[in-house]
Amino acid sequence: MKPVIIVSTFPSKQSVTSIANQIVKKKLAACVNITKISSVYTWKGKIENQDEYLALFKTTKKNQLTLKKELEKLHPYDVPEIAEINVESINQPYMKWLVDSTN
Repeated sequence: MKPVIIVSTFPSKQSVTSIANQIVKKKLAACVNITKISSVYTWKGKIENQDEYLALFKTTKKNQLTLKKELEKLHPYDVPEIAEINVESINQPYMKWLVDSTN
């Protein structure tokens, strides 16, 4: 079993918290870390400077596709970021917890 982190940004704490709770309840992720960030990006030809919330969804390779599909379905953005980070190394006690929490 391999660990995977899915990264996404959200417009509000309420939206990310609601989605994170649904994802963990469905056991698609063992944990979701949420932090407030400032983002600079272009949208519809204009430079935007916005506060957003970055979420790290910690899961396993087995759950990655289902988790991504669920994020696409629930995400409030028209064009959500749903990026995958494959983890090369992780301590075994954490990996066991991750697998146990997502099975």
